[in-house]
Amino acid sequence: MKSSLKSFFIAVIFTTSVLLVGCNLRKSASGSTGGSATGPVTTPTTKTVGGTVTGLTGAGMVLEDNSGDDLTIVANGTFTFKTAVTGAYAVTIKTQPTSPTQSCTVAFGSGTATNNVNNVQINCGSGLTVGGSVSGLIGTGLVLQNNGTNNFQVTGTGNVQFTFSSPITSGANYAVSVLTQPSSPAQVCSVVNGTGAMNGNVTNVQVLCTQPGFTIGGSVVGLVEATGDTLELQNNAGDDLFVTGDTTFNFPTLVTNGGIYNVQTFLPPNSQPQPCTEFYYTGIATSNVSSVIVDCQHNDWAWTTWYMDKTDVANNYAAVTTPLFPKNLVAPPNLNSPGGRDFAASWTDNQGRRWLFGGQGYPYPSPLGLQLPGLLNDLWVFDGSVGGWVPANVLTILPPGASQWIVDPTALEFEEVSTTAGGPGSRWGSSSWTDSSGNLYLFGGQGFDSTPNLNPSLLNDLWKCTPAVSSVDSNGAGTSSCPWVLVGGLTAGNQSGIYGTKGTPAAGNNPGGRWAAPAQSDSTGTTVWLFGGQGVDSVGNTGLLSDLWKYSGGQWTWVSGSNVVNTNGVYGTQGTPAPANAPGSRQHGVLWVDPAGNVWLFGGFGLDSAGTGGPAGAILNDLWEFNTTTNQWTWVSGSNLANQSGTYGAQATTNLFTAVAGDVPGSRWGAVGWSDANSNLWLFGGWGHGTSTTDPTGFMSDIWEYQHSTGKWIWWKGTANANQNGVYATKQIPLADGAFFVKNIVGGRRGAAIWQPNPNGYIRIFGGEGYDSSQGAPPGYLNDMWSYLPFPN
Repeated sequence: MKSSLKSFFIAVIFTTSVLLVGCNLRKSASGSTGGSATGPVTTPTTKTVGGTVTGLTGAGMVLEDNSGDDLTIVANGTFTFKTAVTGAYAVTIKTQPTSPTQSCTVAFGSGTATNNVNNVQINCGSGLTVGGSVSGLIGTGLVLQNNGTNNFQVTGTGNVQFTFSSPITSGANYAVSVLTQPSSPAQVCSVVNGTGAMNGNVTNVQVLCTQPGFTIGGSVVGLVEATGDTLELQNNAGDDLFVTGDTTFNFPTLVTNGGIYNVQTFLPPNSQPQPCTEFYYTGIATSNVSSVIVDCQHNDWAWTTWYMDKTDVANNYAAVTTPLFPKNLVAPPNLNSPGGRDFAASWTDNQGRRWLFGGQGYPYPSPLGLQLPGLLNDLWVFDGSVGGWVPANVLTILPPGASQWIVDPTALEFEEVSTTAGGPGSRWGSSSWTDSSGNLYLFGGQGFDSTPNLNPSLLNDLWKCTPAVSSVDSNGAGTSSCPWVLVGGLTAGNQSGIYGTKGTPAAGNNPGGRWAAPAQSDSTGTTVWLFGGQGVDSVGNTGLLSDLWKYSGGQWTWVSGSNVVNTNGVYGTQGTPAPANAPGSRQHGVLWVDPAGNVWLFGGFGLDSAGTGGPAGAILNDLWEFNTTTNQWTWVSGSNLANQSGTYGAQATTNLFTAVAGDVPGSRWGAVGWSDANSNLWLFGGWGHGTSTTDPTGFMSDIWEYQHSTGKWIWWKGTANANQNGVYATKQIPLADGAFFVKNIVGGRRGAAIWQPNPNGYIRIFGGEGYDSSQGAPPGYLNDMWSYLPFPN
């Protein structure tokens, strides 16, 4: 597979100009089904023609070029014809000088002007001239000398003609030598036919310049560093080089000027199962090369794309299409894609497929015209076995306002659809999780309930669907389904919470309608934890919630926090658990469940210890741990006051990085997170504060890890600046899961959908609202999908 993939990359590279292993090509080979090729109209560039006059004592000499463009010469020195040429030139003497009469001669007077010509020699002296040619010159600063006194500064590159300015009498000797060798790059030039006696003008002196050798090198990134671990590289199928760790490298053997280089991984590292990919790996050496990148995936992003992908720009409508495709490339089964959106729900099923539901964004274009962004209820699955994204359970209402579900896989208008027994209505900011059997659960959010109306409400309905196996229909398109079943809550919106007795599960318990409540299942998939959100409390008031709920065995349990809205945080002493401790009310924080079953909570938009911004709230960066055995909260990190800037020390680049004391992400909401096997907590993006010296607030693109063993934060990826544009450097690599490349940059965003780490450690994110690749454009709804592989630690 690797060899065939590399062959494809090489084909792309050499048809579009050599850059990299199929990555970062801004222009690719393209196919056509007809028509004519078009391109820019080029105007030939013109070159000047000139040279030097020596020995002139008379007056009235006139030169001409190409039988015209007369030029009168009045003194020794340099000259240039007024009219530039686009090709051939032929300098002759139209009128010889008089008073006194002289017979002048022309040397190097004709040729084709590929550069400005400045070596035409007009000799009017009684002596003879010495000249010749320089070949192979690529450096600068070459100076020739004749008889130890007469110097000639050689300009230009390649093959250059020259004539010394001082004439020599007949019978005298000449001796041409190199006074100064060229540099940048350094070359050694030697003289052939450089000595003799003058029996006529000498034109056969040859100065031969050796071709320099250039170093070929670059850098290794994303490699798991281990003692003694090495990566073996080759250049041009030899010249083996062993590289240890993330570092720069140079092959020991130089490549002669104009020679090809082709770098590849010969033996992969033994410290990681992931392969390494070469970028900018081949080309023609005309100077030292230091641009080769060997990317071993860790701490880099891969953009999931197909050839001709459009998800590098925002505000795309959903697409269901099988494209026309160049005949010389293998077409993907489809170019389906959900539309741009934020705060969608996401799941991973037991087959490893990635599911996506609803959000605020762009539907499939209606036959009646393009709609504005709105609340969606479309369900999608990304399944590599059937070619990528597949629409599933596409539901719409016909006619508008009716309450009966119509299943129509071809009519994908899913804006503002009501909840009925057929499935969840359009919504965003829902909570979602997968149980141990692979069933998908969807809870609440803001959207449309079972009553047709124009205004969304806060929902507390709980839905479950069981994914079916994907298949391919008669047209070759992927199909899949996941039928919805209502398993809890109410189909009417804005319901108050039914809390029951704290710590006691009951069939009648139910969280109130709410939006932006983070939820996460434990490692067994049998227990789900949900915290806060913007919603309705036990007495029917709407505001920010601080209640912690557990869902297990089909029943809800109110575990901790208040059953009324808008409560301030009680922080206690940092690092010390206490019964009175509790995070303040908030929406769109990040919630994790570590392998021990403890619940962690970070940031969001809510109330700090002082109630800053209350009752609406402010932006938080506090980190909390809830011990599920003692039922106590501990304020672990961050500030007990809102609106904090981040502290960005050194950015980590290897798994041997040591956490920097004092580093901490800034306040934010709408971030996404995941946890690893070592109970470390990971955080990406959101809307909030970078550093105090950059944009005060905006869409963030940074990745942070809270390292459980040290109790410190590590800044891994992204910038400290808000509102970073995306860089989709691997646009021309048609791989369903993309190519990891250090120059890929995920634009700042909040409200992305996330899929938790798969068995190989990869996490995936989709969309959100934020910045695409368009510099200067405002933020929009994104539908790009990215993969990230953290370093193990």
